[in-house]
Amino acid sequence: MKTILVLGVGQIGKAITRRIIEQKPEKIILHNLTKNESDNCCKYFSKYCKNIELISSYGNIFMPYEFNKLTNMQEKLKCKDELLQFYYSDLGPDILKKSTLYKLVQKWRPDLIVDAINSGTVLGNHYKPELILSKVSKSAQIDVNTSVSILLNDFVPKAINFVYSLKLAMEDFKVKKYLKISTTGLGGMGMNMPYTHGDTPKSSLSFALMGKISAAGVLHQLLWNLSHTTNLNISLLIPATFVGYDSTKFEPIETDVGLVKKINNPKKLRLKEGDTLEYSKGVSEEYLKFPVVRAGENHVYSLYELSALTAVGQMEAITKEEVANAAIEDICGQTKKNMLNYMDSGMLSSTFAGKTMVEKIKTELLSLMQENRTTSIATGNLGVTVAKRLYELYMIKKVCKTVDDLKKIDIKELYDLIVQNLEADKDLIVEMLSLGLPIVTENENVYIGDYSLFPGKDSNLTITRERLEKWIQVGWVDLRAENILFWKETIDYVYNDAKKVLDDKNFILSRDAAAIDNDYDIGEILAYYYNLQEKGRKTCNI
Repeated sequence: MKTILVLGVGQIGKAITRRIIEQKPEKIILHNLTKNESDNCCKYFSKYCKNIELISSYGNIFMPYEFNKLTNMQEKLKCKDELLQFYYSDLGPDILKKSTLYKLVQKWRPDLIVDAINSGTVLGNHYKPELILSKVSKSAQIDVNTSVSILLNDFVPKAINFVYSLKLAMEDFKVKKYLKISTTGLGGMGMNMPYTHGDTPKSSLSFALMGKISAAGVLHQLLWNLSHTTNLNISLLIPATFVGYDSTKFEPIETDVGLVKKINNPKKLRLKEGDTLEYSKGVSEEYLKFPVVRAGENHVYSLYELSALTAVGQMEAITKEEVANAAIEDICGQTKKNMLNYMDSGMLSSTFAGKTMVEKIKTELLSLMQENRTTSIATGNLGVTVAKRLYELYMIKKVCKTVDDLKKIDIKELYDLIVQNLEADKDLIVEMLSLGLPIVTENENVYIGDYSLFPGKDSNLTITRERLEKWIQVGWVDLRAENILFWKETIDYVYNDAKKVLDDKNFILSRDAAAIDNDYDIGEILAYYYNLQEKGRKTCNI
């Protein structure tokens, strides 16, 4: 194939492009959302290319070509009539030929389109029904811009428009193949998955994840139907696990609220029912830093978030290079993993190489921790509950290094040591509060920063017993004796279960008994706990 259009040159798109370069095409068009991204990609790949033309292209692929540089709703509302017509009119050629996808294919006439955009996230990230309900319920009359915003955020017409535009472009310009690299939405896990991708959960799964799953599902079904269209060669590859990584770094922590700044002079408060929850005012200009792995759409993960996420029985891992290999095999006609042929057995599952990659990342993060004399406990990008639980386990691990130590100590002594350790470690307090994780000890003594991940500032902050317990359960680091006792017993139970499995010489596919030892890894402990709760991946589908 002479000309290839790559949509979405992120970590997977880059890995596939590297393999495409080996096939020696004449021209590769690298298309991202922004010009800077695409220019950097061209610069990056230029050192690998000889006699291959690299072309930078950019713009929102789900928008009409004329408006594909618009980035926010305020800009879109200025041309709302044109956009509503594009998404909600009858999808005839006149409308479809205005699409960014059609214009790109018309301009470059590619033989192959490789689409590595995380479309589920791009399309589904505006699924926020609580905000829609809030806007709609305020008044009996909804203003025009509110109505238009709701319509323009709906992913279904965007997905339909995209697939119809793809059909027309492939037919008009004789595109030989379209290959989509997509997502399960949950990394191959089930609806009991305990992660939230950084946003606050509203139900068993967050709205962001439900939007991502829904958008991906709509797109997959549309592509499946498109693949039954005469003369169209459509493939869909879906990694069903944690995929690769970009880099490990010691750097400022980035979450959905942006770069996290440190809290100044954290203070202990006493909460009373009937009071309104208040946040600290003191935020420094210094950013919170510790070693993290850059992991695509979810910004960054800490060492122990990575440990819990990729543990056996949880999401596990595959390398981006393995995804690229599967893509090249499909392009060359070996459709081993085309999900449109078999929606379940065709998923790219976790691999030995992925596990080896994770161990390499962990080694790098540990080295960065030692080098910078810091922690790497949690970022919040696996959700506030995972973050708060990792900090609770970390506080126990600080004072009881082994399971044997933990067994010998009584709960009062353990609690006292944890609180003493906490009060002596201002940096750790600052770290938790900066991440939006309040800390609660006995008698409702609380450290709190200038915001909390849960509850959000737009929530009802009047303190009641029921509301306070919910806040603590979901998103506060709970160092009360009762919760410390729970973790003490849980760690002991996990350790005994793992020992029993190993002594019986059983091999349990749903959890990694060999990963649980006396010198316990808190990420592995949390993952094992989730597995015992049946909050892990399904080992077979029969």
